[in-house]
Amino acid sequence: MKLAPRTFRIQWDLHAWAGVIASLFLFVIFFCGVFSLFREDIEVWQEPAFQRAPPGESPPSFDVLLERVRAHVPLPRGANLGLLTHEETRLVTAYVFEPSGTRVLWLDPLTGEVLPERSRLSSELYWMHFFYRLPWGQEFSGLVAVALLVTLVSGLVIHLKDLRQQWWRFRPEVKPRFSSSDAHKVLGVFGLPFTAMMGWTGAVLCLAGLMSQGLAAGVFRGDPARVNQLRGYAQPVREEAHREAAMRPLDELVAHARAAVPGAEGTPRYVDLHFHGDAKAWVSVFFQMAPLGADHYAFVDSVSGETFGTSIDSRTPSFSFERVLFDLHYAHYGGLLLKGLYALLALAMCAVLVTGNLIWLERRDEPRAHRGNRLLERLTVGVSGGLVLAAAVYFASNRALPDALERRADWEFGLFLGVWALAAALTLLPRIPPLRAGVWLCTGAAALYAGVAVTDVVFHEAHLFTALARGLPSVFLTELLLCALALGCGALARGLARATTYSRR
Repeated sequence: MKLAPRTFRIQWDLHAWAGVIASLFLFVIFFCGVFSLFREDIEVWQEPAFQRAPPGESPPSFDVLLERVRAHVPLPRGANLGLLTHEETRLVTAYVFEPSGTRVLWLDPLTGEVLPERSRLSSELYWMHFFYRLPWGQEFSGLVAVALLVTLVSGLVIHLKDLRQQWWRFRPEVKPRFSSSDAHKVLGVFGLPFTAMMGWTGAVLCLAGLMSQGLAAGVFRGDPARVNQLRGYAQPVREEAHREAAMRPLDELVAHARAAVPGAEGTPRYVDLHFHGDAKAWVSVFFQMAPLGADHYAFVDSVSGETFGTSIDSRTPSFSFERVLFDLHYAHYGGLLLKGLYALLALAMCAVLVTGNLIWLERRDEPRAHRGNRLLERLTVGVSGGLVLAAAVYFASNRALPDALERRADWEFGLFLGVWALAAALTLLPRIPPLRAGVWLCTGAAALYAGVAVTDVVFHEAHLFTALARGLPSVFLTELLLCALALGCGALARGLARATTYSRR
């Protein structure tokens, strides 16, 4: 099918402009998405205490855990507390929600040890995947996902007639302008089903809250509770009574929740205490979820022990649909091989985004005569290359900073943001050619990723060659990911150096 010249030009401009505008944000989303796929594995790698505390043979006592928290943090009447269990370790994360912020503690139910939070590496990279820390960041990520879908559809339309020929054509020996175009098309075609699925699921998940607000305002007379009920996210509406009452044992409340929800098995993954010590106190208990399966949770009154809401009562088609989309988006099915494939396709999409910007610049302004085009080239290198280097610095600082450092997790995150900002700023300097800056950033990232893996072999008991024997597959996978990133960054630095040589001719 050959398009009319005007239609082709419209589709080309739509593809180019949507891609260029969203490209840098999409790079952040896809690159951090790689770490999101292995979030639990990286969490075990970043916390040496996890590696010394394998999963227990019996479930922990939540009453004992509550007492451990009380021994270190005062829990006044009306306090809110969350207890998060982990499949990879027996340690339990306690979140104490205070007016000044959230205090995080690691509890060992076997030894009674209470540890302060050491690092947020896996969580921060996961949150960066959808700009969680920015105001309206999740909704903005949804709009970027919509732009991705527009880019995919328009790109498919303009390349449909040549798809068979462009599918396999890659000429690394030609000039960077043409080799980049070949890479853009080949990787884009091979990754099309994956990218379309990620764009669609990402848009639905990130914009669901915004659409709910629109439905509440336009259809349900400003009643958000009604929309949440239809979506399957109804929460009990209970106000604090402001008078004390005796609480039933937490383990008993968990048992009541398990009995109220058929299919709820194993240790609860999250127990949330609301208004603890108050006459209106209640507990929400969430059990482990099966891939592409139903959620299991229950709400229990902490004073009477009665269950007043379960996942069976509030389950809706909308909730089941969103749950399937979430599992598809984060590869919560299919095992480790599927996660590895997701990671490769996400990195391939990063390459598609960068090469797409280069193609745009070469076609519109090869000598970079316009200031806007020069800025786009430098921002492409600085934001993408800077993020790759900053993530490497994040992993390195996790190993290098002393454990006794006050607010250690904040220092790690600050170094990550600081290096990213500094790298982006340096690429804006007119005296530094963008391609040369890209070589420096990728070389530095490759050295750091490889350096972390090597120093782990030298200074840590659990590393690439011993983790499996010690029963720590999460550490092995993280080390393998670091090695893969080191090789990838090194290959990219070599390719950019070659492109720099071509540009001098």
